[in-house]
This record gives sequence, structure tokens and C-alpha cells, in this order.
Amino acid sequence: MTIVQRGAGHVRVILDRPVRRNTIDHDLLAELADALSAAEAAPDCRVFVISALGEDFCAGMDLSASHEDHAGDGELPYWTLLRRLTTTELVTVSVVDGAATAGGVGLAAACDVVLAGTRATFRLTEALFGLVPAMALPFVARRTGEQTAFTATLLATEFDAEDAVRTGLADRCADSAEQLLRPLLVSLRRVDRDTVGALKSYRGKVFGWPEDIGSTAAGAFLGRLGTPGVRERMTGLKNALVAS
Repeated sequence: MTIVQRGAGHVRVILDRPVRRNTIDHDLLAELADALSAAEAAPDCRVFVISALGEDFCAGMDLSASHEDHAGDGELPYWTLLRRLTTTELVTVSVVDGAATAGGVGLAAACDVVLAGTRATFRLTEALFGLVPAMALPFVARRTGEQTAFTATLLATEFDAEDAVRTGLADRCADSAEQLLRPLLVSLRRVDRDTVGALKSYRGKVFGWPEDIGSTAAGAFLGRLGTPGVRERMTGLKNALVAS
């Protein structure tokens, strides 16, 4: 479900499950985490890149997966991965040339640099299903500001590439996000890995979050997922979309 490529100074992970819209499940999270660990272990690697095949960058979490094994007061693997993307000493980059939806927006937004092509869209759709984007929202708000993220969630606003750059959700846009990647990689050669790590560590200390935010996010997400009628609403909306 992922393809791992190694280049000069970088590791790239390509989400390769377009038939399922590159949705996030336990296996995908494990593959991304393993790829990130391998990149961190490579002394010559400075950049970790996430991109995708197909029309969707990522359609968010596979909510049919069971979360019954959650410990109850800890964070979920999705949150753990997003937090790692913000704190690793590697520069993390998302290359978005398709639709980023729900948790897919969080996956993109957690990266240090977001590159968007003209086919890119960003939309938090959770509220339409009676859910709260509890884990994605902090990473989105970190980029856009609290009110913009809140309103975008409330209205399920869809941002195109230019809107995403304007609001801070993306950093650069072009006809293709792919064409932005090579010059970025060249530019990043001027900054060594230790400096990146120090900068990100300082950012975390100055603009950091409460220690328990991961468990708070898990509780809010699972609480809404377990609310009576929410799963039925999700099924109904999905069927309506398929029928249309």
C-alpha cells in the first residue's frame, strides 16, 4: 500500500492504494511510521516526503476499522504519526496533487512544507457525519489559525490550491505539486539536519501544546464515533454520495 523511494538526501513514501482513495488504516500508519524510522536512521537523509498515486492524496481514516483496543487514556496511532512528522529532525514534506479529505488534511498539514498542485483540494468533512476532526484540527489550526480552522470544519469548506496557500494550509502551489518538489529539495540542501532539529525543537517549546493533547484528541474522536446514530449517519451519507 506504500512505495518507498530513496534519493539524494531524502526518502519518499508514495501512498499506493488509489482504489481505496488512499485511506488511512492501521497497516498504512505502520508502514509510514516504519519508513519514517528508516529515514531517521539514515545519516545522509534530511527530508521525508509523502505523496500519493491516484485522484486522492488521502481520503482520511478508514472508520470501519476497530478502535476497541485503544487503552482509553493514551493517543491513537494516527495522532502519534502526525506528532512525529512535526517533531522529527527531518524536514517533512507533503506533495498534494489530489483531494485531501478529513484525516488526509491532517496528514498533509502535519508536514513542515505542503506543496499543492492545481488538482489539490483540502476539506475537513467530519462534521457532516457527526464527527469531530479532533486529531487533525490542531495541525490544521497551527497553520491557518484557530478561527479559520474552526469555520472550515463547521462549514466543511473546500479549499483549492490557491485558497490553501492564502490561508496557510499549503506553502506553495503550481500546476503540479510534483514540479515544486525538486527545487525544494535543492534549497533544503543548504540547511543541515542538526539545525532543522534545533529549529523544530525550539518551535515546539515556544508554540507547543499541552502534554495530554494526544489523549484529549483520542477521547474526543472516539467519543463522537461511539455516539448513537453517528455510524448510521456515516453509512447513509456515503450511500447517498454513491447514488448521486
